[in-house]
Amino acid sequence: MLELKEKKEEQEANVLNVQALEGVTFRSNIWKSYLFHFFMGGHFIAGVLLVFFITWGKLAFFEVMFLQSYFTIMVFAFEVPCGAIADYISRKFSLFLGGISIAIAAIVYSSIPNLGFFIVGETLWALGEALISGTDSALIYDTLQKMGREHEVAKISARNGSFFLTGIGIAGPLGSLFTLFMPIQFVVTAMVFPFLAAAMIALTFKEPNHDLKKQSEKYLIILKSGVKELKSNKILRILAFDLIIVDALVFFIIWTYQLYLKELGIQVVFFGFVAASLTVMQIVFTNLIPKLDENISKKKRFLVFYTIIPGIGFILISMVNLMVIGIILVVTIVGTGFSRNVIYINGINRIIEGDNRATILSTINMIGSCIKAILYPMVGYIVMFNLDTVFLIIGITIIALALLSRVKNEYL
Repeated sequence: MLELKEKKEEQEANVLNVQALEGVTFRSNIWKSYLFHFFMGGHFIAGVLLVFFITWGKLAFFEVMFLQSYFTIMVFAFEVPCGAIADYISRKFSLFLGGISIAIAAIVYSSIPNLGFFIVGETLWALGEALISGTDSALIYDTLQKMGREHEVAKISARNGSFFLTGIGIAGPLGSLFTLFMPIQFVVTAMVFPFLAAAMIALTFKEPNHDLKKQSEKYLIILKSGVKELKSNKILRILAFDLIIVDALVFFIIWTYQLYLKELGIQVVFFGFVAASLTVMQIVFTNLIPKLDENISKKKRFLVFYTIIPGIGFILISMVNLMVIGIILVVTIVGTGFSRNVIYINGINRIIEGDNRATILSTINMIGSCIKAILYPMVGYIVMFNLDTVFLIIGITIIALALLSRVKNEYL
């Protein structure tokens, strides 16, 4: 009996030693993931994106929006085959290919100012996004699972997002400064270096063992299951559409604020610093809202008020032509508008059954992307005639949606 007890203790000790060894082996994946996301945020063009497309690329704004709609569709098209690469070949290989694909896209973008080349560039960038999207999270989860630290996945994922935004916040101003001594197309070409750095970092990841369960669900199955749940669950349907429709409208500030800055007479060299401030405010508001939400009992009233703020911001920028006030309004729209989703997180996750959580969240994201893909060309066409009219229409629509919201306090 004593001998059996000693053998059992020895086995338990061996298991602990193996877990400790694996913890040391895979620990480097965490900080390497931070670096990977930081370099993938090296978008030097962030502050002068529209200037690149319209001035150098000689595209009409409608054509720019068409490209973004096409990009969204292509990400959908690539998601399933790219998911198979990550699941059945290698997580780190998928991340490496993603970085390489986006690096090549930057070269294509900056080669010839032609719509056809831009379409090729968007295709390559969409491929890269699909190769990285979800794969980075899967690698982190598999890594933490090997280390027995799965409970930290939300924290690590949030840090990855912060490092990515930090990368954009640094690269944006640098890109604007680059325009002082190099043609704008070379600013795009320069993005090759951070993306290649990210790709090289991806190759150094320690691949978690492939004894973990692999899944590669067909999007039609995901969509069918998610839509079925949305149809049958009234509360989930209300929360989901209340979230994604306003989000789709607010998102247009990213593609129009540079046109607005140009109308205000702000020089291109300062666009990157405005882009950096947008990134900083997004981080600040996203971290501030959970703390406010915990101390608010009338959540519906808070949600309506919080949604109206970007709506008012859109209306005001359609009328204001003062530089400082205009920048403050743009920053406010981004800070409040892009952090609304935090208010919905608890409500949506509480309603969803655990087994269907990933499927339903994927469906909600897909529907939101489809709405953006449809709206891009429509809004782009109107912008060609009058930017202020677009801002006014978006602002009024957001306020109307906030006031007519069917979300109740107990849903949140």
